[in-house]
Amino acid sequence: MSKRKKQNTRPSTPSAPEEEPVRVAAKPKVKARPSARTHPTETVAHPLIFGRDTYYWLGGGFLLIVIGFLLMTGGRGEDPTVFDEGVIYSWRKITLAPMIILAGLGVVTYAIFKK
Repeated sequence: MSKRKKQNTRPSTPSAPEEEPVRVAAKPKVKARPSARTHPTETVAHPLIFGRDTYYWLGGGFLLIVIGFLLMTGGRGEDPTVFDEGVIYSWRKITLAPMIILAGLGVVTYAIFKK
């Protein structure tokens, strides 16, 4: 016999009146997240990557780089139609400022590799 015939040939038995199913509100599934802190006022101490001296070297190197760029600024003449080679191609802008910038980059590189 096929399944359909089996379903159709079931004897019907008188049953009791059906009760409505009880509906229960489902709670959302929430995964518990591990908290980094156990108390809101408690702080977690993270050690610094570099030591204090290294940060002083980095600061000095960045300061040298900024000074070098400041030495490169300027050169604007009073008359925009006049090209003054003495101001634009001065020793300060062409030679001194790039050397100071390279020195600053060298100091920063030394500070990073010092550790």
